[in-house]
Amino acid sequence: EPPSVSKFGCQRIMGGFGVNKIDFAWPPLDLMMISGCLEKYGFPASIFDFNNTKLTFKEVRQSIIREKPRMIVFSTSSTTIYNDLKVADIAKEISQDILTVAIGVHVMALPEEILGYTKNLDIAVYSEPEWVIMNLVKNNYNPANTLGLCYRNGNQIKRNEPQPDIHDLEKLGFPSHDKINMRIYHDPLARRRPLTYIMAQRGCTGNCTFCCQPYFWSEKQHIMRRRSVPHVIQELKWIQKLGYKEVFWNDTRLTPDIEWSNQLMDQIIANKIDLTWSTCDHAASGIGHKETGMALLKKMKKAGCHTIRLGLESADPQILKNTGKGTTPDEVKRVAENIKKAGMEVLLHTIFGLPGETKETMEETVKFIKSLDVDYVTLGIAQPYPGTPFWNYLVQNNYLKTRDWSKYDSVEPPVYEYPNLSSEEIFKAHYRGLREFYLRPSYIIKRFLKIRSIYDIKKNFNSFRGFLSRYVFPNNEQK
Repeated sequence: EPPSVSKFGCQRIMGGFGVNKIDFAWPPLDLMMISGCLEKYGFPASIFDFNNTKLTFKEVRQSIIREKPRMIVFSTSSTTIYNDLKVADIAKEISQDILTVAIGVHVMALPEEILGYTKNLDIAVYSEPEWVIMNLVKNNYNPANTLGLCYRNGNQIKRNEPQPDIHDLEKLGFPSHDKINMRIYHDPLARRRPLTYIMAQRGCTGNCTFCCQPYFWSEKQHIMRRRSVPHVIQELKWIQKLGYKEVFWNDTRLTPDIEWSNQLMDQIIANKIDLTWSTCDHAASGIGHKETGMALLKKMKKAGCHTIRLGLESADPQILKNTGKGTTPDEVKRVAENIKKAGMEVLLHTIFGLPGETKETMEETVKFIKSLDVDYVTLGIAQPYPGTPFWNYLVQNNYLKTRDWSKYDSVEPPVYEYPNLSSEEIFKAHYRGLREFYLRPSYIIKRFLKIRSIYDIKKNFNSFRGFLSRYVFPNNEQK
């Protein structure tokens, strides 16, 4: 993973992008999955995380010279693409024989365009990367015989046929949890350290127009591919044996299949797996089922879950319809209340700037989230992924202002505006909404009363300090 574009670090994992707004460091799961797949089939690989270790391109150069790799695979995002391509430039300066390969959702959407940015990038992967990279190695690093990529052939750029989706995820092996520095990864929601990421399912049953998952990770939308419960339990046991104490489930939603989810919780409990964890989920998934959802939530709590990240996006029902969210504010409220009743915390995800947004709907969303008994909120700015319906909507209506990818970041005003809502108005509302939620005396007292350890004190202090520096006393050096 390349160095960050910000001293705060940045995101590239599985479609994430933007600079970090508070103190966290997430392991490079996509690279760990590629590495694990290569190792499973007998091909050695190493992982270098220059982002979370806060290292520079000077260290990138030194590592390439020292390791003498045959191929370098590096992750990218929209926000960081110009920065990330320096890895290819440095590699080719050292040796023209090093094959340079870029992965990431931005590359999946625009592989030919990305190859045009520098002659030092050899390959852009536009299908699921694990199988593509492994087949590339099997094919003696010959891109002409490998599906799922675009490559440079002299002065031409060629696109091969796509690599079919990986239906049996267990063939990929486990991510390389043993190849990362477990001491550096942490998250404000984590109860313990060390922390790692796990992913039991791929794709999404939803159809949100602003999200990359339904459009880049499935042959058909609304499809989730999942591993068997015994395979997931095997990975959890290994994670625990390595010394990890906390995991985050990177599934888009953990409980779309109620039977599978119940079996998973039962087996975590039966095997006495000592890992605390948090996860993402959806009000229309198993946890939102009116008859069985509460029982599943209680089981998740018993299995180690302490926090569920729930997507609201907007309190305006029409905006939710416009974006294919598939739920209502009242449904999200009900599920959030049930999560709290089951003894877990709630992080509510909200977004400003989706189609149909107005000054009034933004105020309505802030008012709604303040009325809920949730523990944390994110109030982001919708960023358009190339290739998604949201991106296409902005392009077709001439609402997009720039294709300077470095501006595609929620710490900047959005790269689009609507006839009755400017980019600056969205940006200011996002700042104002976060201050209104987090600076309430009642909220601060509630967080203070939940402190139980020195780790809690340090975690809350770092998060609050980051919040103040970003949203209360901002300066240009933070960008």
